[in-house]
Amino acid sequence: AGVAADEIDQVIPSIRASQEATEQTGIPLFQAQQTGVPAQLEKQAFVAQLPAGTRSAVEGLKVQNKAAGDAVEDFLGQIAPDQSVVTGAERLRTAAQAAVAKAKNIRSEKASPIYTEALDEGVTVNLDPIKSLIKGKLTDLPKTGEIAKSIKRVEKLLEGTPTLRRVHNAKIEIDQMINKFGENSLGNTTKREIRDIQGELLTQMDEASDLYRTARETFEEASPPVTKIQDSIVGKIANLDDTQLKQVSTKLFDAAETNPSVIAGAKKSIQDVDPGAWDEIIRVELERRLGSIKSTAEAGTVENIPGQLFRALFPNDKSTKVLMNSLDTESRKNLKYLQTALGKARLGRPGGSQTAGREEIKRELRGGVFQSLRQFFKAPISTLASTGEDAAFNRRTAALAKALFDPTWKAEMKELRKFSPKSPAAARALTQLLNDIEGTETNTTQEQSIPAQQ
Repeated sequence: AGVAADEIDQVIPSIRASQEATEQTGIPLFQAQQTGVPAQLEKQAFVAQLPAGTRSAVEGLKVQNKAAGDAVEDFLGQIAPDQSVVTGAERLRTAAQAAVAKAKNIRSEKASPIYTEALDEGVTVNLDPIKSLIKGKLTDLPKTGEIAKSIKRVEKLLEGTPTLRRVHNAKIEIDQMINKFGENSLGNTTKREIRDIQGELLTQMDEASDLYRTARETFEEASPPVTKIQDSIVGKIANLDDTQLKQVSTKLFDAAETNPSVIAGAKKSIQDVDPGAWDEIIRVELERRLGSIKSTAEAGTVENIPGQLFRALFPNDKSTKVLMNSLDTESRKNLKYLQTALGKARLGRPGGSQTAGREEIKRELRGGVFQSLRQFFKAPISTLASTGEDAAFNRRTAALAKALFDPTWKAEMKELRKFSPKSPAAARALTQLLNDIEGTETNTTQEQSIPAQQ
């Protein structure tokens, strides 16, 4: 009934954490779940399956199931509203696009004024070296080939008076040719040839204007943050099309594709432009995880709802860390409380087949609950049916189930934890508790039967 003296130091922190988790989440935890002692959890699970213990266990487990579901629902509501499952993905993509645009705008604010001043100078660019380079490249290329066609297009872009502004606009077109991906994009060899021309063109433009060179250098110095966000998960989300939006939560939170550090960076980028978008996608992810739950209960049994919720929300350590890193300080603290409460509430429930341990518990029950109640069984132990049909066995089992699962006896069970389980004091305390429970049950039964006798 109690906890051995050498286990007390380990059990006290577990009990405190359990009580705090219950206080914060509203999920009640039975004594064995609070202590986390394997032997106590096994006894709790086994007693709940005995015929005499089923009623109390079912009532207690159903209350715990409902509390677990309510706690998760409350947590979801703290994160973001219900409609997030509809709006979350698109809102995140919009925020991701805004985050990329923000980085580009910062770069533009630094370089654009210098570019404007340079282009307003009205200088011309010497294109003779570029024309010679183009002519040399076309000499040995098939006229109708892709490479020749692309080079001729560049040549045509550079026609006309070579003012710096005109050449700059031509350079932008060339940049787009090189950077285009997907359908109608350039082949690798073609890109290499065009980049050669682009490099020589930039050299001539820098020679034509020192201000232009300064503008380009400023642009390049301000580009790393832009490149970083474009190459990040935020940049990938920004480029998703409508058909890919359903994947946004997976891309962001899948432990195989991301990690806590990546999540922290994405969180900052999105929250800087739209904090609500980040909250909504967390709600989407939580709903996605919960959507994986499937009923596994057999007919006539009470489902382990806390276990199902725990496995869905916290499937593995890496996935849990990713989720924790996505939350703000307060929500992270609340989720940890929920993790503790669900993690403990899933334990010591009926089910499983730990035969050896449960046979020992059955012997303890027949020999006097937990080796201390032999005097209460008047008939020889050998006459007690192993199925638990003996009246004395059933009464004791029912009383023990009440002690384990009914919160009415929570204070008394708390007192029992102070004793070593094999001590005479523990035997006396447990004996008295079970007597009290049996007496209460007998009085209740008699009171309920009085109207029927009248």
